[in-house]
Amino acid sequence: MTTNPAAGNGHKRTLRWPSLHRPRSWISHRTGQARTKLAQLWRHETVRHLAFTAAVTLLGAWLLDQFLPGMPGLATTVDAVGATIDDPVRRYLVAHTQELPITAGATYSLWKALGLIAFVLGGLHNGPARLIWTLWGAATVIMVLVETPGPGRPVATAVGLLAWAALSCLALRGLRLPPLAFVHVDVHNEAPPLPDVEVRTEIRMARAEPPQYLPYPLPFQPPSKN
Repeated sequence: MTTNPAAGNGHKRTLRWPSLHRPRSWISHRTGQARTKLAQLWRHETVRHLAFTAAVTLLGAWLLDQFLPGMPGLATTVDAVGATIDDPVRRYLVAHTQELPITAGATYSLWKALGLIAFVLGGLHNGPARLIWTLWGAATVIMVLVETPGPGRPVATAVGLLAWAALSCLALRGLRLPPLAFVHVDVHNEAPPLPDVEVRTEIRMARAEPPQYLPYPLPFQPPSKN
């Protein structure tokens, strides 16, 4: 029997299914936390830019598939680009890890994990991750250039370079390089000529004023003989 707390009898309501109440409250609490975290994450400009780029890419692929049915689909294009880059990388790692303790499969897994982590952290404006992404992309393009056979080598290298550049628009987004400062220093081996200075020696003396004599009082009396 359950009691009604609104009736004023002072007893709490007894739950019929206490074993189901705990999981339900835990799920509700976690759902609220997830909504709060998603709302905070959506405030970042990088997350909005990534979502907008993904939406535009999917919409453009769908429009091309609808209006240009002769073109290959998005999945086929992505698979072809991935194989063009991935196969030479696999061959390069297999050929250059035969005498190493690490296997080619472990090296390939490490290569993929490092590229993914550098791409994600670079999109979140992490400086060291952006440096790793740059070195990772350059090494990938070099491996494609080395291991692609004969006539397809320039095209495969160009595809790898363009794919890396397209992904770098997201991984290196917001990167600003400081302006270069040029300092012009003009150094002459010869000393500049001395300026013309005219030196004059003048001696200035104080001007003497003439003495002033006072007249004798009248009537004039000559000096006494005594």
